[in-house]
Amino acid sequence: MAERSLEAWKSWKDAQLKYDYYIVGLVAALFAYVGSGYTPEKLAFSQNTFELLSIILLVISLIVGIKRLEIDLSLQTITLKQCEAKEIMNAANKIAAFGGSRNLDTGSVISIEDALERAEQMQSSLSVLDQLFGAESEMAVRLFQIRNWMLTLGFISLAISKVVGVYNV
Repeated sequence: MAERSLEAWKSWKDAQLKYDYYIVGLVAALFAYVGSGYTPEKLAFSQNTFELLSIILLVISLIVGIKRLEIDLSLQTITLKQCEAKEIMNAANKIAAFGGSRNLDTGSVISIEDALERAEQMQSSLSVLDQLFGAESEMAVRLFQIRNWMLTLGFISLAISKVVGVYNV
C-alpha cells in the first residue's frame, strides 16, 4: 500500500513540475512576443501603454514563476531530509527497544543511551524541518497565485492593447 502511495506521489509531483515548467515557458514566450514588437512611446491611453503594462506584468509573472520552481526544489530537499531523519530516528528507537546494538561498519557498541540521544536529535531536527516545510509551502502557494494572477492580467492587458489599437482610442 505504501508503495502505491509513493508511486502516486511521484506521478503527481512529476505532473505538477511539468505544469509549472509549461506555464513559465508560456509566460516567457508571451513576453518575447509582446516585447519583440514593442517600441517605447509617451504614456497615454494607447495600445503602446497597454503593451508596456502587459510586458511589466509578464516579467513579474516570469520572475515569480522561476522563484516558485526554486522553492519547489527546496521543498523536495526538505522532504528528503525529513525522510532521512525519520529513518534514522526509527532505527535509533529500534536499537533502544532491543537494548543496544553493534555498529556493523565500525564494530563499536551502540548503547541504549546513545540510541535514545540520537532519536531525540532526529526528533528535534524533524520539528525544525516541519516548520521550514510549512513556511516554504505557504510561500509556494502565494507565489503560485501571484504568478497566475500576473499572467492573467498580462494577457488581459495584451488583449485590451489589441482592441485599443484597432479602434485607435
